[in-house]
Amino acid sequence: MADRRYKGYRIYAYIALARLFAELNLDLRQDDVVRRAEVALRTYQGRISKEEVLHAIRSNSHMTEKVLEFLTEERYATVTKDERGYDIRITSEGVEHLRKYNQFYRDLYRSELDQHYRYVHLPEWMKG
Repeated sequence: MADRRYKGYRIYAYIALARLFAELNLDLRQDDVVRRAEVALRTYQGRISKEEVLHAIRSNSHMTEKVLEFLTEERYATVTKDERGYDIRITSEGVEHLRKYNQFYRDLYRSELDQHYRYVHLPEWMKG
């Protein structure tokens, strides 16, 4: 049987934030990424659903709710509901947090991230 260790919600929050950021099609390593993200967020026409976040973190709906609650409380993401479902977006505060702490999270969660992303494409800016 495979070893499936439980991961705390903070690593899932980082993964979810990275997924939301990836939707903007920007590189976190750019010097002016926060400004670029603000422009991209104003013109962004897509949407990320709860199911997509759940799929990105590869956990259950309870953990997805906990992660989204944390991200919205910290103002790193917004969650709105309309007739089509949920629309989840990163905020400029979320981009700034991700830019500032990306290396820290990558170092802290290196083995968990390697395991989590072993079968899917890892964004270039997340690579060490």
